[in-house]
Amino acid sequence: MTLIQFFRLLNRNLNLFLLSSIALAVVTYMLTRNLPKSYDTEAQVFTGIASGINVGAVDNIKVDFLTSATEFDNLINTIKSRKTLEEVGMRLLVQHMMLDSAHPAYINEANWGHFRYKIPDSLEQELLDPYSVENTLRKVRRYKDKYWYDEKVKLTFESSGSPYSWKRIASIGVSRVQSSDLLKIFYSSDDPGIAQNTLLILIEVFTKNMALIKSGQSASVVEYFQRKVNEAAGELNEAEDRLQSFRIKNRVINYQEQTRSLTIEKERMEDEYQAEIAKRQAALAALKKLEEQLALNHVMIQLGNDVLNKKTELIELRAKIAELETYLNDADLLQKLRAKALLLEEQVRNMLSQRFSYSRTTEGIPVTTIIDSWLDATLALDAANARVAVFLERKEYFREQYDKYAPLGSQFARLERDIDIKEANYLELLNSLNQALLRQKGEMVSSGGQVVTQPPAFPHEPNPSKGTMLILVGAIVGFIVPFFFVVLKELLDSTIRTPERGESQTGLDLIGAYPELTARREVKNVDFEWLHEKAAALIAQNVRLEAKDRGSRQMAKNILVFSTRKSDGKQLTTHVIANELVSLNMRVLVMGPKDLPAGEKPYYDYITYKNDRDFVNTEHITELIPMGFDPLLYDYVFLILGAILTNPYPLNLLDQFNVSLCVTGAFRNWNRADATALDEFSDILEHKPRLLLNGVEPDYMSSVLGEIEKDRSWLRRFIKGILSLQLKTGSFGRGKKRNTKVVKGRL
Repeated sequence: MTLIQFFRLLNRNLNLFLLSSIALAVVTYMLTRNLPKSYDTEAQVFTGIASGINVGAVDNIKVDFLTSATEFDNLINTIKSRKTLEEVGMRLLVQHMMLDSAHPAYINEANWGHFRYKIPDSLEQELLDPYSVENTLRKVRRYKDKYWYDEKVKLTFESSGSPYSWKRIASIGVSRVQSSDLLKIFYSSDDPGIAQNTLLILIEVFTKNMALIKSGQSASVVEYFQRKVNEAAGELNEAEDRLQSFRIKNRVINYQEQTRSLTIEKERMEDEYQAEIAKRQAALAALKKLEEQLALNHVMIQLGNDVLNKKTELIELRAKIAELETYLNDADLLQKLRAKALLLEEQVRNMLSQRFSYSRTTEGIPVTTIIDSWLDATLALDAANARVAVFLERKEYFREQYDKYAPLGSQFARLERDIDIKEANYLELLNSLNQALLRQKGEMVSSGGQVVTQPPAFPHEPNPSKGTMLILVGAIVGFIVPFFFVVLKELLDSTIRTPERGESQTGLDLIGAYPELTARREVKNVDFEWLHEKAAALIAQNVRLEAKDRGSRQMAKNILVFSTRKSDGKQLTTHVIANELVSLNMRVLVMGPKDLPAGEKPYYDYITYKNDRDFVNTEHITELIPMGFDPLLYDYVFLILGAILTNPYPLNLLDQFNVSLCVTGAFRNWNRADATALDEFSDILEHKPRLLLNGVEPDYMSSVLGEIEKDRSWLRRFIKGILSLQLKTGSFGRGKKRNTKVVKGRL
């Protein structure tokens, strides 16, 4: 939608918008003319949230804007909470119950009458304690909780019109004064005394509530940390007792020193043990060498024994030889014995010689000297073995000590680690307790630091009436709402409307457009006679050009007029085109399925045919022309078909037409059924149809005819020139009235 179209839409519906605006303004005036007077009062409270003294940082105050904003939000939400507002309402009621009559400083006469209606004398005697406000407040609170379903209780504490209702007091306003510590509270009421006292009571109530909330929170935190500190201290004592019992049970005075001393002694003993092992190995090696040398002595002893045995055997053998020589004469046996005796003698001589050679070592050392050294080495080896045995027993002792202290070390470390953890936990909790105590003290200081810097004043003058403003708002709303719906309807309109959308949706080239002539009442400044003449002339001219390209001059130009749906204006547009061609001295014949409306006088020949089975089977156009009409006498022959979506049409007749006009109403939409029907119909024709858009709004005819003749004031011409970026407005003149007859309606 362009700016020009937007302002045209506004101008077209301006009467509706103005009527709606005036009507809503009148209704607003009738509803607000008896509005009660309103009295405003406000108070300012210094909170000290951002710049107040802080117990935790007396010298250096750092402002945390996020924390300050949170504190202010908490304070404002506490003020506007239902509990606070209900408390204010009940205290205000008790204040009025303490009065004997209306008092301007507290309540005026009109509201006193409403108060007496809500709290009759019998109920007042039951609830009122003239000597104690708090007792009366407790009774009122108890009565409200007990009879919450009572109608008067609801009217008093729930109705938005009651000054004691939390819903009415909820209209109170609370805001922070810029970025300061000041909090502004304002309230409006029809009674100046009620407005002032409501704020006074509210300040008292929310100050007390904030103190209770902060002290309650801090007390809970302090109590929690105190309990946790006591638990941590008990756990630390238990851990230390376990470590003490462990030391006593295992006789451990100082585990680190004891294990260090044990390690040193073990290392020293290990060095001595290795030295003793070396000495023993040396003694063992020397003894081995001496024993190797003394091994010859054993050989000498063995040789001596062998010599004696041989000598004994030799003596016995000689005795036998002597006996044989003396008593027996056995030469063979004797010879054998003598040979054996000679062998034994030789063996004895060898043994004696060998024994003599073993009396000294290979080095020439006497065997007696070696025996003394062997004795000394043997004694040294025995001493070394004894000391090694002692060292082995000592090593077993150290092994037992290591086996004892190794598991004790891990247990001891676990016990000490447990004590360290519990001690760290205890110290952390103790620090948190100190912080909580400090925060509690700070909360007590800050909650008591709220100071009323500007108490609520008594409003003597009522506020200016808002009736004028409400009437103005009503008039604006009455104008905007229908304007919004009209614009929305315009934007959501899916009809063809404009020639451009007609070409885009149908896919046909535009041959012309005919305006919506019934829009005279809506568009009064358009010269419809001029618009009708120009549109008809342009369509007729384009039809002539199209027909000239399609056929020869010797035969009539057959023109087919059709539409996809009925009531698109085929007969109307054909009537206009035919009359325009007749005005150009053309002979025209029109054939249509129905008669012309009564009162319409055509300047052309018109024939009505029946849209029946015979028409569908027509082979030639002459079959539709009755006797007395010669088609060769006409320059143009128009055939109007019924809606091709719902009526059959003669297929064999379509190829006899030079030009086809698809008439479509701009007042309807184009859907898939139209497109399908048009595609199938176009396939049968030997040429592409042209689009004739009917019922176009006068403002959209400018895309076909150029500038539309209208009666415009100089202001409208100037505005149009601005919107269309044409600053020379002389071309936007007033249209001249024509006397040409205009065809009305859709045929």
